Amino acid sequence: MKTILLFVLFMIPNIIFSQVKDHAAYTMNNLSSYEKRKLRYSESREDGKYFLFQAGLRKHKTTPGENLYFDINGELDGVVSGLYGFRKGNLSFETGFGFIWHNSTINHFLGNTGEKLETYVNFNSGYLPVGFRYDIPLDDKKSVRFGAHASANIILFSTDKPDEFGSTSYSKTAGTENIYLDMQIEEKKFPAFFKVGLHSEIAIFKSSFLVIRGSYILSPTTYRTILYNWELNNESGSFRNETKIDGLIFEIAYKLPLNIFNLEK
Repeated sequence: MKTILLFVLFMIPNIIFSQVKDHAAYTMNNLSSYEKRKLRYSESREDGKYFLFQAGLRKHKTTPGENLYFDINGELDGVVSGLYGFRKGNLSFETGFGFIWHNSTINHFLGNTGEKLETYVNFNSGYLPVGFRYDIPLDDKKSVRFGAHASANIILFSTDKPDEFGSTSYSKTAGTENIYLDMQIEEKKFPAFFKVGLHSEIAIFKSSFLVIRGSYILSPTTYRTILYNWELNNESGSFRNETKIDGLIFEIAYKLPLNIFNLEK
């Protein structure tokens, strides 16, 4: 009898523990919508991988004078990118692919002829960003963060490259139909630009974030130089266009943490 009693006392804790484990597994696999939202909310704020989709406008001063569409000094061009990132603590690493537009028109007056030539400074380009973000949470729930970012961006290609026989970088206007032009084009072999700035990150939809960025783009070198030698009405001269994409940029991004997809359904 004593042996049977000891056996029962030994088995009861094991049975209870087994039932608790089975109940926990059952609960994890049958979470309510509210419980899933809570877990996604918690997991989205933890370290891990994420996707970032962003778009914005860049203000530059390639074209002298006022912008054609806005009451500002300088041109506005767009930029879009998709990034894959990883956060560890307050530091994030990001890379991906982006596309930046750079379109501008510059008029050059041709000596004393009274005529001008309309030239295009275009450098619409795809680029590879490699960057870091450092930000700190401003509340206990980590729903708002603020910090700084920096990236090096390697330009992979540019569209509509000018040449003497295909796509040109100018258009003739009335009075310049008989102009003679000789173009000399110099391209940088490995163009790149740097971006530095500040950003804020705000939680939205419980498990994702809205990121607002203000940055400055700096071109270390001139990407493309076009030297124009012209002759018109017994006069001749030369001028050049240099392409850089420096300027202020404002971007809005949607950040999707990938941790939320690791939860049991």
